[in-house]
Amino acid sequence: MKSLKNMKLLFFIVIIMTFSFLGFGQSVPEPEEVLGFKVGADYHLATYTQAIEYFKKLEKSSSRIKLFKEGKTSMGQTLTYAVISSEENLGNLEKYKKIMKRLSLVKDLSEAEASRLSKEGKAIVYIDGGLHANECAPPQHNIQLAYDLVTAKDAKTLRILNDVILVLVFPNPDGMNLVAEWYHPNVGTPFEASPMPWLYHIYAGHDNNRDSYIANLIETQHLTRLVNKEWYPVILYNHHQKAPFPTRIWIPPNSEPTNPNVHPLIVRWKNLVGSAMGAAFDGEGKEGAISRFWIDTWYPGYVTEVVDSHNIISVLTETALYHYATPYFYTLSDYSTQYRDLTMSAFYPNPWKGGWWRLKDAVDYCLTASRSVLDVASKYREELLFNKYKMGKDVINRFSKEPPHAWIIPVNQRDPGTASFLLNRMILLGVDVYRSGESFTCDGIKYPVGTYVIPMTQPFALFIKNVFEEQNYPDLRKYPDLWQGLPAPEKFEGAPLESFDMMGWTLPYQFGVKVYSANSLVIAKMTKVKDVKLQKGSIVGKSGHSYLISHEDNNSFTATNRIHKQGGKVFWAKGSISANDTRFPEGTIIVPSASIKGSFMEKLAKDLDLKITGISRDPKVKTLSLKPVRLGMYKSWLANADEGWTRLILEKYEFPYSSIHDADIRAGNLNANYDAIIMPDTNTPEAVINGYAKGTMPPKYVGGITPGGVRNLKLYVENGGTLIFMNASCN
Repeated sequence: MKSLKNMKLLFFIVIIMTFSFLGFGQSVPEPEEVLGFKVGADYHLATYTQAIEYFKKLEKSSSRIKLFKEGKTSMGQTLTYAVISSEENLGNLEKYKKIMKRLSLVKDLSEAEASRLSKEGKAIVYIDGGLHANECAPPQHNIQLAYDLVTAKDAKTLRILNDVILVLVFPNPDGMNLVAEWYHPNVGTPFEASPMPWLYHIYAGHDNNRDSYIANLIETQHLTRLVNKEWYPVILYNHHQKAPFPTRIWIPPNSEPTNPNVHPLIVRWKNLVGSAMGAAFDGEGKEGAISRFWIDTWYPGYVTEVVDSHNIISVLTETALYHYATPYFYTLSDYSTQYRDLTMSAFYPNPWKGGWWRLKDAVDYCLTASRSVLDVASKYREELLFNKYKMGKDVINRFSKEPPHAWIIPVNQRDPGTASFLLNRMILLGVDVYRSGESFTCDGIKYPVGTYVIPMTQPFALFIKNVFEEQNYPDLRKYPDLWQGLPAPEKFEGAPLESFDMMGWTLPYQFGVKVYSANSLVIAKMTKVKDVKLQKGSIVGKSGHSYLISHEDNNSFTATNRIHKQGGKVFWAKGSISANDTRFPEGTIIVPSASIKGSFMEKLAKDLDLKITGISRDPKVKTLSLKPVRLGMYKSWLANADEGWTRLILEKYEFPYSSIHDADIRAGNLNANYDAIIMPDTNTPEAVINGYAKGTMPPKYVGGITPGGVRNLKLYVENGGTLIFMNASCN
């Protein structure tokens, strides 16, 4: 009897230990049990909704994963992300986050203390998949990667889980749903590989990876806060899926030119990670990894390049894609002539020989790449953490000795609202902004109390320099030995070689903000600010007759639209106005006091930070009446980002509008509904007229406005309508 009791006790202990190992007494479900199909299965894509449902089940069944929420998306979903590590690390997340923050921000941290923290801390790594939602393998890989990490028992993965804290993100939840919901009904039809007729980010489409240095999109704002305000990762890995054919994945090192506003260690570590990836692919028999051409690091608008100047090692890869989850068999006849002989090279040592390419293959390549990043972070944990500190310290030391020592932003701006917006975006992006508590002189210019200053003695100063200075794009023809990799580099004649993306982006120029670089040290009492308001909204003067609003402030557009919505009258001055000892220029907005409540105008000034001037007498100036416009926004089934960005601007400044599709223009009678119609940029005017060809899309989305629609637009203008063409939408 005693022996039986001992056996029962032993059995009970084994059960408890088993449950403890699994996390919370439940077996960890495989993805197939929740999704209904294996990750990467042909013709199947998990939606974001399904992925988060699965992550919630992982969280309930494993102590290696925790879920966090980071606000809403553009379409109202909750952006949920996972943090994966050992149970012990997850129990001490705040401790390790504080260590990373201290090492990243450098302030009041000695080298000895930084060394101690580097030994004690964990390497925080950010990996995302699905920013470009029609690149389907990366977000599917997130699901498999999470499962593999929370269930693994091998020594290598356990080492990674002990050394690394993974922040795993779906950066475009809306798009992940939209793409899956478009693809699945088309499977098995002639339209299985057809593109979506709308943007996979409701406003930006593919351009959601061109937003990172200004964060116009709410998703970019969320991800920026995660990276620059909360987690401070040592590595950020952003998956994509557009490898140059016939390669199977593009990996670092990058091509030239290299943006000069990064610490050299960023470039070295990026190359090391790429080399580790390449070795992993070849070691696992995965052909087709290529590097050192195609994508450069010049433009800082990407999710990756923007963090390079924040001393975060960024990694971008491009895995091969056919279409969605549809497989395809490639032969050498699909290859261009230069690739058919399968010649190996220093940065393409294992050419892909063709064959089937499935979503599962792409997912597996993404998994190999992610595991390589995690392995590097684990093996070099202490060095990575200390280098984060060293890079920040080096940057601070550099700009304490050489200009620009600071950037000075005067309070007196043409458009104070936009200047405030720019500075607040810099704060979101991790930049320290200060307000002077006294007047000071710098470079012979006297600045008053309240002037804003961005000192360059801060760890992310290279980012500030990158976006505030003028760009001088390097002429690669002058440096053939830096990028060709040939024994005798070839010299190019003719035009300069173009960049992969934008060549210039100086933000003060784009926003019309006066900014001065300081060639000498700024010596003044200053206070760090969390929020910038260059102008506090108020009404100055008695408004017995009218209110005057400067048209130079972009917030005046919002004000005009709100006044119209309240039934108020709005006019533009056709000449200058002299009132209250002030001269107001042509174009000043005039709102008659009798048409609007004073309390509404007071709230308007406060909410929009507008300086509104009240005048008691008739300004005696000729005016132009501004009336609400019935605005139409053309929305082609050939989805394009310019249309989305334009909608975002209209909504930001509260312009009422309606989307117009091809059928609406073909139907005619446009004057009955629209005073003005915007035709956004497109590839060619012919694309607007012809749209998708018959047989390439479901019938609803075929054809453009047609020649008949062109005639309707002509008639619309002849009858008094206004057409606004943008770039290539007209000829």
